[in-house]
Amino acid sequence: MRSTRLPRVALITTIALAALTLGALSALAQYGQSTSGVGASFSYGSHRDGFRLDASRDEMVYGIGYFNDHDDDGTVYSVELGLRADQAMGDYGGIPLAIGGGYYRLDPDDAQLSATDDFSFWAGAGDFSYSRKGLFYQYRYIFSGPLAGSEGCIGWAF
Repeated sequence: MRSTRLPRVALITTIALAALTLGALSALAQYGQSTSGVGASFSYGSHRDGFRLDASRDEMVYGIGYFNDHDDDGTVYSVELGLRADQAMGDYGGIPLAIGGGYYRLDPDDAQLSATDDFSFWAGAGDFSYSRKGLFYQYRYIFSGPLAGSEGCIGWAF
């Protein structure tokens, strides 16, 4: 029987630090930055679904996620960091884009399988600023790992 105490402690610590970071960013977003905000969304894809909590500040997008992977019968946790390409390119005027990277951990439901950790790149189109309160939609493509493939995200910006 393998011990899962250390990976779970590391995972809980990572999620707690990400939540504190997002909380600090949401507090900063209240002080006059029109390009800052926080959003929560439901993500759906062909073989998984889950939830994301994202924040943006200036050109950056930060996020954490929790997903059910139906193909691998497990849970996927994610921590992502991205660049809002439309903000970085100045007066772009086109479709809002974002690119970034993420850490993805698959914890299988089967105790005989070990957890896997992956780093991958992602790209997305849609509202990544969360500066306007209300409904938003995003399309994301993750290039590898347990969340590889396309997904839609529908959510609410606070």
